[in-house]
Amino acid sequence: MRVVVESEGSKDLRQSELRRHLQMMSRFVEAAAGASLTMILRSPASDPAKALIGMKGALERAGVRARVILAHIAPEDELRELFADLSALSPREPAHGLIRWARNPRLLDAHEQVTYGDIMCWSGDAMRRDADKRNALTLFDESAGDAVRHGRLAFEALWSSCALVPKGRLMGPHTTLPHGAFEQADEPPVGVSPLRPRPQGWPLVRH
Repeated sequence: MRVVVESEGSKDLRQSELRRHLQMMSRFVEAAAGASLTMILRSPASDPAKALIGMKGALERAGVRARVILAHIAPEDELRELFADLSALSPREPAHGLIRWARNPRLLDAHEQVTYGDIMCWSGDAMRRDADKRNALTLFDESAGDAVRHGRLAFEALWSSCALVPKGRLMGPHTTLPHGAFEQADEPPVGVSPLRPRPQGWPLVRH
């Protein structure tokens, strides 16, 4: 089932969309059973990130793990809170296995998206667009196994082209994280090259 939410440019609509993300997350948690989330987001202040932070306890109890790609790694407080919650969900996973940065401008045409387990997903606007000038037409899909599979392929293609987030941006003065959380890869992932063929599922498009 697809639910379309259209933009009216109002504060009430933004609050309504956050509530919708919380509702989707709640339904996902009810049947999660160790499933995983993938998120491609404009920033750590995006609504799906807020939903994850708000439901971290329920996600942790359900054994859910999550990975996130961000176009912008600010605001810093929200970034650190998001990373701390991702680390709590996957305490043995190093930082580069949980969160990455789409810092290459060519990656910003990808649309925001979330996959919830195997059958639910959400698609939003392109990550490069200014938050105040965005087309907030968003798509919530349930019982959509094919859309989720395509979304996962697109996520993996984007993930492999993203950069590592600098350690100093992830850890605040009072952040407590599991041992090994900052074991970084020896080399950052290779960025997109204009001379190399694009990976399957690229560029990211709406479902």
